[in-house]
Amino acid sequence: MVNIFEHTEFTGAFEDARQAGFNHGQVNVCLPKVTPDEIRLLALAAKNEGFHVDAVGCYINPLRQTDDSLSFVDINDWRCVAENMAMLNGVERIVCWSGTLGKTLSTPNLLNHQEDTFNRLFMALHVMTELVRGFRVEILIEPFSAHVLHDASSCVRLANQFPAGEVRMVMDAPNVVSRKDFQHRDQVIAEHIEQIAPAVGLVHLKDMARDHNDHRQFPYAGAGAINYAKYLNSILVHLPEVPVIVDNVPTVAEAIAAREFIQEVLFHEGL
Repeated sequence: MVNIFEHTEFTGAFEDARQAGFNHGQVNVCLPKVTPDEIRLLALAAKNEGFHVDAVGCYINPLRQTDDSLSFVDINDWRCVAENMAMLNGVERIVCWSGTLGKTLSTPNLLNHQEDTFNRLFMALHVMTELVRGFRVEILIEPFSAHVLHDASSCVRLANQFPAGEVRMVMDAPNVVSRKDFQHRDQVIAEHIEQIAPAVGLVHLKDMARDHNDHRQFPYAGAGAINYAKYLNSILVHLPEVPVIVDNVPTVAEAIAAREFIQEVLFHEGL
C-alpha cells in the first residue's frame, strides 16, 4: 500500500515499493483539493517505476462527506479521483471508509447502529454511484468495528442493496475484531471471511495486537497475534480471485518484513 500525502515525492513512493519487492498495490490519495493534473503525474510516476495500481484509496467518510478530518480528503477530492483514476493503468476500484458519526475513526457512536443511520449510508453511497455514473468505477467500502458497517452481516446487507456490484466490500478482518473478541480472534476472522466472501472485492492484510492498556493495535503482517497460516488458508479458499493488498507498511523495512513473512507462511503451508 502506497500512501501519497502533500509532502510525498511521487516517484520516490513507488521506488520504495519496488525496493520492498512489490510491483502491484493500492495507492492512497491523501491530497486535499487534488487536481486531475496531480493524478496524471501520479499515474506517470507509477508507470515509470513499473508499479501496477490495483486499487485507489480516497478515504472519505460517506456520512460526513465534506469533513476531511479522517484522511485529509472530502467528497470533491473523491469525485476528482474517481473521475480520473482510469489514467492509473485503467484501475476501477476506489476505496473509502464505511461511514461513521463518531468524532474519529475509532470513536464509537451509538447512532452508528441505528436503522436510520444504515439507511443514510445507503443513500450516501447511492448518490456517490450517481456522481460517477458512466465511469468505470467500483466503490469499495472498508468496514471498522466502530462504524455503521462493523461486521459481516452489516457488510453483506449493504452490498446486497447494490445488486449490480457497483458497491462491494474490503475484507480487512482485524478491523472488525473487537477488543472483547481478541481472545478468539482467529475463529472470529475465519467466520467473518466465510460470511462476507460473496460481497468482497478487495483484501487487505495486516495484523493485530494489544498494547499495555489493552487497546487494539494494527501492526504489519507477522508483527501481531493473528494465526496467519489459518488466515491465508481461509482467504485462498473463499476469495481465490480477489486482489490482496499488504497494509500498514509505512517503511521499506516493514514492507519487506511483511512480504517475507507472508511468503514464508505460504511456502510452509504449500500454498
